[in-house]
Amino acid sequence: MSIEIKLFRPNRIYFPAEPLEGKIILKSPSSISHYGIRLTLDGSVNRQVRGGSAGAIEALYGAVKPIRIV
Repeated sequence: MSIEIKLFRPNRIYFPAEPLEGKIILKSPSSISHYGIRLTLDGSVNRQVRGGSAGAIEALYGAVKPIRIV
């Protein structure tokens, strides 16, 4: 069995509580049944400080740690 998720807008930035739209494509050699679909995401964002856009705290430390987004 294989599962593929295709988002209608894959190159977009999504914000908390914003709905995602797309298709879930399931390929299976036999029929299956389900009680719904639950999708859970886990990730982080790496931020970079650039010359003119650094804040006071970031400028002191020189690096910003990744933050958890989900």
